[in-house]
Amino acid sequence: MTSQACCSIPPVIIQGYEKKGDFAPYGGFDKAYITGPDPKDTGRALLVVYDVLGYSMQGMQGADILAQSVNARVVVPDLIRGDYFDIAWMKPDAPPEAKEQMQRWITETGNPMKYLEEVATVANALKAAGAKKIALVGFCWGGKVATLTGTDPSVVDTVVSVHPGRVDPKDAEGIAVPFALYDSKDEDEEKCDAFMKALESKPFAAKNERKRYPTMHHGWAAARGNLENEENLKEYKDVYATMSAFLNRIFDSE
Repeated sequence: MTSQACCSIPPVIIQGYEKKGDFAPYGGFDKAYITGPDPKDTGRALLVVYDVLGYSMQGMQGADILAQSVNARVVVPDLIRGDYFDIAWMKPDAPPEAKEQMQRWITETGNPMKYLEEVATVANALKAAGAKKIALVGFCWGGKVATLTGTDPSVVDTVVSVHPGRVDPKDAEGIAVPFALYDSKDEDEEKCDAFMKALESKPFAAKNERKRYPTMHHGWAAARGNLENEENLKEYKDVYATMSAFLNRIFDSE
């Protein structure tokens, strides 16, 4: 049976997806994926922070879904400028130099604090282009970046974190905007629970949302998503529909 939620987003293409947007410089970055209507026409924009693997067809299809379902301009800047995480570093038989490269990436390229100012710059570019409300959506590593940016309501109006990395309940203390969390079975459930519990005292608590996907692996909604898998496809559709509904509620509210 098809759910109402699934009907609220465009059909998901399993193979051979053709992106709706284009790559172009934006907000100080040489490369960004840009899709959706002009923000001066809708007043809405989403700034998406990809996962550590960078751009993927699953991610770009997700951006296109959000652009259509939320009627918003979506910008996905190449935040780490092509220096993406290599999953080969994590193989059990990876050579010592691979482990060194992985540690270098984690401590240097992967430090989320390095990118907060640049995220704010992209948000300001969207405002200059006509956006009245901006949502920040982060996947995996991008969820951490989005969470840390959510302490400043002058930058974004809401934050969405999908199968986030490095969940820390202490980060919730500084959150200053409505927050949505969509976690997988691979995220620490106790930490996710504690994070959302800490948000209950916020003045925007009634707007917050959390949904756990207990059958999904970390990355199912982005680069590690396998849309040929029936369960992954179902939950991919669900999380984008759920996310779209949340964002529409936030954008429609005062």
